[in-house]
Amino acid sequence: MTDTPIYFDNAATTGKKPDSVIQAVCDCLRETNANPGRSGHSLSVKAAEIIYRTREAIGELFNFPKTENIVLTKNATEALNIAIYGTLEEGDEVITTSMEHNSVMRPLTHLESRGTITLNVLWADDNCVVSPEVVRRAMTDRTKLVVITAASNVTGTKMPIEGIYAVCRDAGVKVLVDGAQGAGAVQIDLQKTPYDFLAVTGHKHLYGPQGTGALIVKDPTRLDFFMRGGTGSLSEKTTHPDFPPDRFEAGTLNTPGYAGLAAGIRFILREGLDKMLAYERNVMDYLLEKLLDIDEVEVYARNADRVAAVSFNVKGATGSEVAHYLDKEWRIYARSGLHCAPMAHRTLGTFPRGTVRFSLSYFNTEEEVDRAIEALKEFVRQRG
Repeated sequence: MTDTPIYFDNAATTGKKPDSVIQAVCDCLRETNANPGRSGHSLSVKAAEIIYRTREAIGELFNFPKTENIVLTKNATEALNIAIYGTLEEGDEVITTSMEHNSVMRPLTHLESRGTITLNVLWADDNCVVSPEVVRRAMTDRTKLVVITAASNVTGTKMPIEGIYAVCRDAGVKVLVDGAQGAGAVQIDLQKTPYDFLAVTGHKHLYGPQGTGALIVKDPTRLDFFMRGGTGSLSEKTTHPDFPPDRFEAGTLNTPGYAGLAAGIRFILREGLDKMLAYERNVMDYLLEKLLDIDEVEVYARNADRVAAVSFNVKGATGSEVAHYLDKEWRIYARSGLHCAPMAHRTLGTFPRGTVRFSLSYFNTEEEVDRAIEALKEFVRQRG
C-alpha cells in the first residue's frame, strides 16, 4: 500500500486544484466578501469585478467575446436545463444520443412524458460515437434541437461535435453541446463553431470549485427563462429584467466560487491548453496500454478517440468490489457504477452492472498509473 493517495476520479470532479484557485477563493472570502451588484459601496463593486473577470476568462477560453451572453450557473446541469426548458415548445422534436448524461436525459424525458416534445435517441456505434451523417438522416421538418455531449463521462469518447454542428447549421436546427466533460478537455472555439448553446461546469477540467458553471448563449433573445428574483438591476420594478445576463441570473451569485473558476481558467490559459491536452493524452495512452495487457480486464470503447477517461471491468468481479479494494488497500480513488448515464451503459452492454472508471487530469502521472496497474494485478491474483 502506498502512503500517497492516487486520485483517478477527475471526471466527477478534479481532485487537485491549482494553488491559484485555492488562493483566489480564500482571498475573495477574506477581502471581497460582499454581494456583487447589490450595493453601491466599493466592496460590492469589487465583488462585481470578480464576476465580470470570470465572464472574461470564460469568453477568452472559448473565443466568445460577447461576455453579456455568458450566463453564470451553479453547474452544467443548471445550464442544460436553462437551455432545454427555455428553447423547447409543444410539438418540437429533439434529437440526442444514447451516450448522454442524466443531466440531459432527465429533462428531455420529462418533457417527452408530458407530451411536449418528441424525443429521438440515436444509439451510438461500437466506439460509442454517433456520426454527423446519422444525425442528418434522423432530422425531420419538426426537429428543433440537437443535444450532444462533447465527450462521454463513461468512456471518455469524443463526439464529432463540429461535424454535427455543420449538418445542423445547414438544416437550421439548433445545437446544445453538453461540455461538462469537454470543457478544458477538448478544444472548443465558438468563433469557428458557434453552437447555439454551450453548457459547462467549473469543477472538472476547468479546475474551479464545485458549484460553478456557465451557459454560453449565441442568441439570448430566443431563450426563455424560468427563474425570477433579485438581480440588483431594475430594482424599482416587480417584473424581471429581460436583458442578458440578468435575465437568467436571479439570486446571489457564488462570488468565491467564480473567483476560483476564473483562476482555474487563467491557469489553463497560462499553461496552454494544447500542452495540457497532449500531456493528458500521453498518460491516458500509457494507462490504456497497461490495462490492455491484463487478460482479466475488459476495456470498453478501446479504439475510441477519447478524453482522459476509460471504463473497464475485471472479469468475475463487480465494479464496486474493484473500487472498494483500490480504495481501502491502495488508497486509489476511482468510481464504479452507472455514472449517471444508464443509456450509455445499455449501449456498452454493461447495464445494470456498470463499470469501473479511471479518469485522469493534468496532475496525474505515469508513476501513478504503474501503481494502479500493480494494484489491479494484485486484485486479480488474490481472486485466483
